[in-house]
Amino acid sequence: MYRFSRIFKRDFLNLIFNPMWVFNGTLFPFLLVLVLGFLSSGSYGISVTAYDYYGVSMMIYVIFNSATISSNSFMEEKIKQGNMRIIYSPVPKSFMYVSKILASFVFSSICHLLVILVLHLSLNVNFGGTNVLFVILVLLLFEFLASILGVLFCCIFKSENTANQILSIVINISAVLGGLFFQLGGFGKNVENISYISPVKWIVTDIFKVIYDKDFSYYLPTVIIIIVLSIAALLLCGKFYRMEDYI
Repeated sequence: MYRFSRIFKRDFLNLIFNPMWVFNGTLFPFLLVLVLGFLSSGSYGISVTAYDYYGVSMMIYVIFNSATISSNSFMEEKIKQGNMRIIYSPVPKSFMYVSKILASFVFSSICHLLVILVLHLSLNVNFGGTNVLFVILVLLLFEFLASILGVLFCCIFKSENTANQILSIVINISAVLGGLFFQLGGFGKNVENISYISPVKWIVTDIFKVIYDKDFSYYLPTVIIIIVLSIAALLLCGKFYRMEDYI
């Protein structure tokens, strides 16, 4: 575990000292909610404000985008030399991708939990009140899944650029279908049914039910699905990962 902790520490520090990732993890989500909430302030009611809606939906969006952080930390050109030293050291090959996943997850989680706190204190965004821990648990599980997906796409496509391009398409299509940018109820029942193809839709529905209806009927299935997907994606990382891709 000592060797793994050293690798994890280096991966985590690489993220902490990257100003762009710190900006994307903290200031960018806050500004996104602030702008969208302000522009849509007249389109929502009193009990659920635009800031409430976009505070939750945009946090889900930026959490999904954490996949690009893990993919960059896994295959970014400037850190490949350090990764090659790990390859030639006597450690299990799984240390390489597991440390990147965990470092990305911890870094992103810290950033996003900080943003949630700031959104609640400054814009009074409702994240569930007494049920906030249930909401945060779902968000953290989704954060972990996103971190695994970023590494998995790199393992499959053997290229950071290709992985990020495909991830961007998947994330944005899922976000639109999930109703993160705008609600799809006004487009008819058929569009609403199609939106359930997106796993993001399940998470949005579950979180809003917990926050506003105190309804946990979707909670356990959502948690189980995210955990199962995370385990499956992690196993696929081991299947597709090849050390020679770094040489």
